[in-house]
Amino acid sequence: MANLLKKLLRKTPQMSLENKKALVVGLWNPQEKYSKTRHNIGADILSHFAEKNKLNFKVDKSGSFKITNYQIDEFQLDIVLPLVSMNNSGDALKSYFRYINVNIEKILIVHDDIDLAFGRLRIKNATSDGGHNGIKSIDKTLGTNEYFRLKVGVGRPPNGIDPAKFVLSKFFPNEHEEVEFIIEDSIDIIKEFILDKESAIKSASERRIIDVV
Repeated sequence: MANLLKKLLRKTPQMSLENKKALVVGLWNPQEKYSKTRHNIGADILSHFAEKNKLNFKVDKSGSFKITNYQIDEFQLDIVLPLVSMNNSGDALKSYFRYINVNIEKILIVHDDIDLAFGRLRIKNATSDGGHNGIKSIDKTLGTNEYFRLKVGVGRPPNGIDPAKFVLSKFFPNEHEEVEFIIEDSIDIIKEFILDKESAIKSASERRIIDVV
């Protein structure tokens, strides 16, 4: 794992193939029964990104993730969806980094966050996992938390509802329209992040829901 971290943190003084590459990962549970649940919003955002840009995912030979690519100016963005359970998300990245190098400042993990109000977005770096098992797994695999995360607010569970059950539930009918806007805004912020992190951080923090019935 130390070798993996050293590889991730490697920097070169000139623009190389490695630092022209960026990685965005959408966390989820890939089993059909979890489709469109709050916990899967990270992968739903990237799936829509791919669909919108007519990108096709291919399953890696490890079977632990699927991947597609998107060009943003001089950067090649690798878009990755793990094919393992949320709690084992780090296994997918372990397989990815066996063959590919990405500077750690160009890694963005997209995931749900119940501590953010529904519809709010935040980009954070080197913060605690906040109890998110997918992030715990990635921290353990990489041996660091110094990558970036796009946290997507899915709201707190109603009184009496177990948070673990809440994130595995689908969005309420009156939230569906806003979810579509969240996905579109998140896609724009991901593209912005690749080119200008500070601008993307500001854009994410300023997102508001105008009206929720």
